[in-house]
Amino acid sequence: MANLTKPPPDSPSVNELEALLQEELAHGRDLEDRTEVLELRSGLAVMFAVIAVAIVLASAVALIFISAGGNDTELPPSDTSAVAGVTGATAPAHDAGATSGSTTEKVAIAGVERYERPDPTLPAIPAGPVKKFRVEVYEHVTRVSKTQPPTQVWSYAINGKYHRGTGVSEPMVVTEGDQVEITLINGGTKAANVTFPHSIDYHSSEVAPNDAFRTIEPGETFKFDFSADHPGVFMYHCATDPVLLHTGAGMVGMMVVKPRNLAPVDRELWMMQQEYYIGEPGKIADQKKMAAKTPDVIAFNGFAAQYKDQPIAVKKGERIRMYVLNAGPSIWSAFHVIGTVFDTTRVEGVVGRDAQTINLAPSQGGWVEFTLDAEGSFPFVTHAFGDMVTGAVGVLRTANAPAAKKGASH
Repeated sequence: MANLTKPPPDSPSVNELEALLQEELAHGRDLEDRTEVLELRSGLAVMFAVIAVAIVLASAVALIFISAGGNDTELPPSDTSAVAGVTGATAPAHDAGATSGSTTEKVAIAGVERYERPDPTLPAIPAGPVKKFRVEVYEHVTRVSKTQPPTQVWSYAINGKYHRGTGVSEPMVVTEGDQVEITLINGGTKAANVTFPHSIDYHSSEVAPNDAFRTIEPGETFKFDFSADHPGVFMYHCATDPVLLHTGAGMVGMMVVKPRNLAPVDRELWMMQQEYYIGEPGKIADQKKMAAKTPDVIAFNGFAAQYKDQPIAVKKGERIRMYVLNAGPSIWSAFHVIGTVFDTTRVEGVVGRDAQTINLAPSQGGWVEFTLDAEGSFPFVTHAFGDMVTGAVGVLRTANAPAAKKGASH
């Protein structure tokens, strides 16, 4: 076991850097000025003072470590036993500082949004004979994983519903045959912070793309309509070149077109798998990673493992319908709920039964129906486990779920 009372050799410079960055940030100086200040304050007196503080803090950590029985795993704020051995990213953090890899060094980024858990309950269909959606583009700095730095995400707010603090956009829901009216606003307010031209493409529509999916400049508005004649779970996304950048930066979402006379169920949930490619902290997504198909995070509904750390409450015996979309932009999904079998599936117009997994290429979607026959915690994942461990994992937990047995796994 490492000696916790002795700081590592580089801890004085790390702590000094963080303290100076915070001080200079408070005075409104930019990053180049902070580096210069650090060089001016790197004398022996400061070094010894920081070493002393580091030793005191390390001693306190040692006492906490010993009192906790030697467990050095950081626990999320909620019960992780629900996962029953399924691993993934840890709980969302609420501070603006972001850890970078395995180091404890933090990067001060101004304006990082506070995490808020997206409600996985499927939204209601808008009232009125025409289903109207006000779609506003906004560019924001947020985190999509506790273990990754903040990143700039480009998102869509739907009828005033923003998901700040995550990287997801709100779903839209209509019924087969509905007339749909879209008003696209490319950053209508200062808070939207839009600096790029954007557009929107609906896979649920049958329109001339050169007209309906046109690119508009920041501050502009464009309106078009279509008839949602085909039932299914469809992707919407930005179609502005380069499309990989815009979709990889977050400009994707789900439109559910329910069939006429769809049988009711006890609970309807939505789940969108999405990739994130982290660039410089607080800056735009990394295009080289996008081209190489090497995402840092693959998450459900905009934040890694959030429904593992804060499970979705369900009831034993409920009939559950989950609408699932793989928004990509590049990685396939194998959606699976551990501990149950899908009674019915409908994927890209194909109806299936008695399925363990639905396989979704980027942009494909569908829904699954099942009943949880026991009290318990039921993880849902992409069964491509190399992708699951980056954050594509969650839990459905019944009201009387027992604690997971130690060592249980899937």
